[in-house]
Amino acid sequence: MKMNTDNGALCALTDVEKSWSGVRVLGPVSVEVRPGEILGLLGPNGAGKSTLMSIMAGQLRPDAGTCVRSEAARRSTGWVPQELSLYEAMTGNENLKFWGLASGLPKRAIEARSRWLLEKLDLSGRGRDKVLTYSGGMKRRLHLASALMTTPALLLLDEPTVGADGDSAELILDMLRHLRGMGTGIVLISHRAGEAQAVSDRVITLKGGLIAGEARV
Repeated sequence: MKMNTDNGALCALTDVEKSWSGVRVLGPVSVEVRPGEILGLLGPNGAGKSTLMSIMAGQLRPDAGTCVRSEAARRSTGWVPQELSLYEAMTGNENLKFWGLASGLPKRAIEARSRWLLEKLDLSGRGRDKVLTYSGGMKRRLHLASALMTTPALLLLDEPTVGADGDSAELILDMLRHLRGMGTGIVLISHRAGEAQAVSDRVITLKGGLIAGEARV
């Protein structure tokens, strides 16, 4: 059955395939992401998770099949890759200001949004400190905040808690729950034991580029 965004999905993939150097790494895969849900992606390294997410983000074109993104998703997609997109010589506030300006926010909105994000992620007392002084968990929290200077319709996260301590990971998951309640559709890749199951509405397991299992949590 062909999936599309007419049923309210933010992103719908139908029989999507992707190959590198002639070797198929994904597909055929069909999956959709709806507003107000968290979709967990599980699987071993090389299973195709990051490739699938890159197609959802519009960063990769599938070799076959279709990826249809709703107008809301095309207009507002947040992307949190594994690699930290932070400037360590700048303060937390300066990093958020940079990403706020990049999102087109006016100065007053940037200040208000930054305060709210730092408070929600328990970084209020560190906004004026340079990021190079942050712990690994604090950097992960600020990394998420930098992608949330505007509230995205679709949020894609590739192991957002990797290297974070337990308290930092829980703060990040609490933020995802908050965003889900606001109607954001979220896709979460995680290798942390039980993490995806704890926060997701549905969990898909990939193996060898194919969907090996799907469960509603």
